Amino acid sequence: MALAVLWARPSSLSPHDTAPDAGDPLHLSYVMAWDAHQLVRRPWALFDSNSFHPYARSLAFADHLTPEALLVAPIQWMSGNPLLAYNAAVVLALAMSALAMFALVRRVTGRADAAFLAGLAYALTSFTRHELPRVHVLHVQWWPLALLFLLRFADRGRRRDAALGAAMLALQALSGSYYLAYSLLVLPLWLAGAYLGLRRLPTRREALVLAAALGCAALVVLPFVLPYVAQFRAMGIEKELVDGADLLAYVDPEPDNVLWRVPRLGVARELPHFVGFVAAACALLGALRLTRRGFSGEGHALAWIAFATALAALVLSLGPTIRVAGTPWMTGPYAWLHRLVPPARGMASPERIGVLVTLGTAALVGLGAAALLTRLPRAAALLVTAVLAVLLPLEHWTPARRPTHVPTGRHVPSVYAALADEAGPVVELPLYPDPARKLWAAYPFFSTRHWRPLPIGRTSFYPPAHDLLAWSLRDFPAEPSLTLLDRLGVRTIVLHPLVWTADERRVRLAALESEARLTVERTFEDVVPARYAAFGLGQERVYRLAPGGPAVTPCTPMDAIDPSTWAMSGSGEANPYLARDQDPRTAWRTDLPQKPGDRVEVALGAPETVSAVALSLGYPYDEFPRNLVVMTDGEAEGWDRVPYADGPEERWATIAELLRRPREARLVLRLTPRRVRAVRLMVGLREQDLSWPRWRVPEIALYRDCR
Repeated sequence: MALAVLWARPSSLSPHDTAPDAGDPLHLSYVMAWDAHQLVRRPWALFDSNSFHPYARSLAFADHLTPEALLVAPIQWMSGNPLLAYNAAVVLALAMSALAMFALVRRVTGRADAAFLAGLAYALTSFTRHELPRVHVLHVQWWPLALLFLLRFADRGRRRDAALGAAMLALQALSGSYYLAYSLLVLPLWLAGAYLGLRRLPTRREALVLAAALGCAALVVLPFVLPYVAQFRAMGIEKELVDGADLLAYVDPEPDNVLWRVPRLGVARELPHFVGFVAAACALLGALRLTRRGFSGEGHALAWIAFATALAALVLSLGPTIRVAGTPWMTGPYAWLHRLVPPARGMASPERIGVLVTLGTAALVGLGAAALLTRLPRAAALLVTAVLAVLLPLEHWTPARRPTHVPTGRHVPSVYAALADEAGPVVELPLYPDPARKLWAAYPFFSTRHWRPLPIGRTSFYPPAHDLLAWSLRDFPAEPSLTLLDRLGVRTIVLHPLVWTADERRVRLAALESEARLTVERTFEDVVPARYAAFGLGQERVYRLAPGGPAVTPCTPMDAIDPSTWAMSGSGEANPYLARDQDPRTAWRTDLPQKPGDRVEVALGAPETVSAVALSLGYPYDEFPRNLVVMTDGEAEGWDRVPYADGPEERWATIAELLRRPREARLVLRLTPRRVRAVRLMVGLREQDLSWPRWRVPEIALYRDCR
């Protein structure tokens, strides 16, 4: 526990108001707080969280974190501080992971000293140091326990061990969607390794007992999986196939590592995969035990399982193309996994499976340490254990990142408690000008004070309408923003004036004063300490939005122009002809991020009357054009910028499609009918623009009429 607190510092030393980062920790704190709130009130509606109004099953846009939430639910219930519960969950994750590996290795070796070293090698790594902002990634304590009980079952055939092994697998699967997929991948490998290592086959009774235990575990996990299946089917959520880790990343320490001052290999990576030179030496010693006769029993089985798990995970983590020092060598098996197993398409990065390399390596470290320490006199064994206990964590240690200080307890602005007096959706404006959307996690985090529905937040998979709505709210209190909030049933608006710069604040507040549809219901005079200044809190106002008129449906594009004769051109990294191939799975796209001047152009085979341009959307739904400009090449006048209808009703029509039928949703640009030879769509320049996602167009359609 002491080492876990040290590893998680500085957040663990000031856990009530310090987070490793402003994004994921606040989002995950909210999720665990929601679980603790809902599980004792309406557990059957766990996934119907207050985030991302008006979407159903909104918790399924991210991991549900139920096991993690239950571990720290008493802290949440007693303190009402989601961040305190989060930081406690981080420390528990590290300590319990080390303890679980300790239990596994001590079981098969009989040595507590070797088991202690294995626990350090499992919990205190470059990976866990990097992943402190993602508590669910750290909760890997159930895998070693699952292995422990599965080995005991393979050895003795007791029903209790089968049930406990299956329960541990279920808990690991529930700890994160990635870990569910990884558990399914390694389970056959573990079962085969357990029996082959013990040099026996399961009896018919054992096979039935194990199947029953795993079946019961699957029944427990299934209700948590179904909401994700429904969400993915409805919205077409699918991650792109991306590169994995470079092979040399596993022997490349972090640049600010305090122990190894070796030349950097400079390999590209998303996550730190450094195994550790001391850990690798101990693991190699453990792996060499496989070649020695007489090494039998559960230790032999664990050695084979650990070696096979680490090797399989290593190869898969290298992604669709295996690279060494940046040079492609061959196609990796992950490409086949991504193509043949649909759930793998929901995983963002093959690199994350590298966590199983740590699992296998740590078990081999324990076996190698046991082999070494057994040969030494007691005093020498104690000395070697002490030295390794220092070196194993130290070779992964890096200086702490600058933390984020979050107002909690009495420093939370009083507006949030006041919001609990009423019901209905609420929105907080202005939105933080944060392209990474980290600070947007503050909206659901502070909603734990009132639990009213929110349309804007931070998550893993964003709802289809979320980013277009957020983009439209940037000009609040302009008419489109008010109309969209009205259509979504949002009547309560919390204004944080300090988020605006001083100059912008004067202009926006003056606009608010003149807006007839907004009425100030209440003002607050909170002064938030300077350490929390990043959130721009204090001096809040609560406005009431009056309902507007009925919705007016814009014209519907008709009489599509045949795309087979078009000539396409454009900027970016993809062939523009992919936007007219009638296949929504392929798309033209710009480089990342989109920038002013990015364009796609359609040259018609002959002059045509064009009244509308339709751009299909689709996942990822945030890759739509910012500040879109339409230009046409007429029959006589040449290129000319033309206006298109982009008022409140047109914006709502797009968002309504994204809400009702996201897979078929389109961004329709309605023009005054004109004869043109070519159409150019381009990202325009806007003052103070930030970096945004790329622009992606699966299909373009041009229409002669719009009625």
